[in-house]
Amino acid sequence: LPCVDRNFDDTSPIAEARREEDLANLGLLWRGTARHCRPATPSDSPNIISMREFTVGLDSIDRISAVRLYIPQDTHPPENRKNVLSSVKTVLQRFPDGIPLLDPVKDLKIKASDFTKLLERACELKDRLATHKLATEIDEKERIQRVSAYERKNDLLDQARALRREARSCQTMVMKDELRKMKRVLKELGHVDAQGVIQTKGRTACEINTANELVVVELVFAGIFNDLTVEQSVALLSCLIFDERNKDEDDPAQGLKSHLSGPYYKLIELARTVAKVAISCKIELNEDEFVDKFNPGLMEAVYAWCKGVKFVEVQKLTGTFEGSTIRALRRLEELVRQLASASKAIGNLELQAKFEKGSELLKRDIVFCSSLYL
Repeated sequence: LPCVDRNFDDTSPIAEARREEDLANLGLLWRGTARHCRPATPSDSPNIISMREFTVGLDSIDRISAVRLYIPQDTHPPENRKNVLSSVKTVLQRFPDGIPLLDPVKDLKIKASDFTKLLERACELKDRLATHKLATEIDEKERIQRVSAYERKNDLLDQARALRREARSCQTMVMKDELRKMKRVLKELGHVDAQGVIQTKGRTACEINTANELVVVELVFAGIFNDLTVEQSVALLSCLIFDERNKDEDDPAQGLKSHLSGPYYKLIELARTVAKVAISCKIELNEDEFVDKFNPGLMEAVYAWCKGVKFVEVQKLTGTFEGSTIRALRRLEELVRQLASASKAIGNLELQAKFEKGSELLKRDIVFCSSLYL
């Protein structure tokens, strides 16, 4: 079929190189697809029209003509395809009123009852189309304009679908590239081995979804929690779920007591290690912004809460609203429960007991009431 490559419809300067390449290879391209080609129109320059083979299904065949053209066995050479185009033009010139069609009943001997019903339905629709106001009340010039506009609309819709498919394929490529980078991070941190088999760190990380699992796992395997009390461990974990920062403070840990500031600075050190590994694996990440996400603003309040202090007194240690404090404590309790489950999965019964005790210390009083109106 005579067709035009869709790259020739793109007149932007960016596509200039592709248009020149397609023009140079015009005689070599012999197979076409609806995604890359469109039917040739009278307004197209002969320099960009080429004959190509298309693979079509039975549902794409509308009618069968009574005229038969002989197609060369080898259609790769441009001369053979030009001969086919010449034959098509000759047939169109011989039948200016339309190419004769094969009659499905008389010529093809189709006598199935279902086909007869479909044929009658097609004739009925044809008669309705002939009596439509578009064919009777509108002159031929305007009708041609409307039909041409509708054809252009369909052509643009086809181009849009092709572009969407191309965009999806590009997005898939980008996602695959990001996935490869993430896998490299997991290998560097020891979550999976060189063959991609999940390791102990990876099984631990699978249990965590409330906070950054990579940093949480580094805390566990670095032994940070081993030397901390239950209250200190829970207070340290609050840095991973508390996201309200006081912008006036240059050092967020300023004013923390030594038993809380020490674990916090170890957390920051491990967070920088994770960020540097991610950056080395080509993941777009700002180290300082990543570290700043870990906010110690709730450590003293959580420590006091685990010590049994009343909520009114605990609230005085925070710079947030009561609702924000309650929401943070609920998220923290969920993280502690996940860490207890992760410790059990790796067989660390000591850590499991510590986090289960932390969950018990958190779940009390007004914070975990089913309703504040009770």
